[in-house]
Amino acid sequence: MFEGLDPKGFTTADLAANPLEAVQEWILAAAGAGQAEPHAMTLCTVGADGTPSSRVLLCKDIDGERLYFASHSDSRKGVELADNPRVAVQFHWPVVGRQLRLTGTATATDRAASEADFAERGRGSRLSAHLHRATAPGDREEVLAECRRLSDAHPQDIPCPPSWTLYGIVPSEVEFWEAGTDRVHTRVRCLRAAETLTGNGTSDDATPGDWYREYLWP
Repeated sequence: MFEGLDPKGFTTADLAANPLEAVQEWILAAAGAGQAEPHAMTLCTVGADGTPSSRVLLCKDIDGERLYFASHSDSRKGVELADNPRVAVQFHWPVVGRQLRLTGTATATDRAASEADFAERGRGSRLSAHLHRATAPGDREEVLAECRRLSDAHPQDIPCPPSWTLYGIVPSEVEFWEAGTDRVHTRVRCLRAAETLTGNGTSDDATPGDWYREYLWP
């Protein structure tokens, strides 16, 4: 599984003080190594009955506080987020033998941000966003026919659907993982001060929002 990899190795000192900055750096490093769609991530939500669901989508942006993605507020994930905003995210970059997992709370941004996200998307993406329905189509031809109808109806500007929403995830935990060809993998977990670390890294003068990190066993 790890044949051909040449992991560079990393330490806690190599990670930016804010782990979200380190997430950006790892995405860019994966892109530089030739990883396809390095910003693709698996998002996991939980339904009202406790059943988890996951799907792969794109990380739209990252700033110093949040990681962003977009979806319909009345989709399965949107409905589940309205009931339980706690989420888990995973990135996997096999080209560089790295993966990353993150847990946190997802909340909707304001309408202006959601519409700006929609406007930045390609025409095909904007058209497909209008194919969102609560009921199932009869077959794929019905879907394609509706897409053609929408394209004809909106030859230029495509309006943003009212349900289109940009979400931001505020992380509480981020784990960085890098493969070791000897199977002695490197794992570093970053937690906010409000969380509890299992080993070293805690501080008596910790303040809310501070990040602390620890190594984990492979």
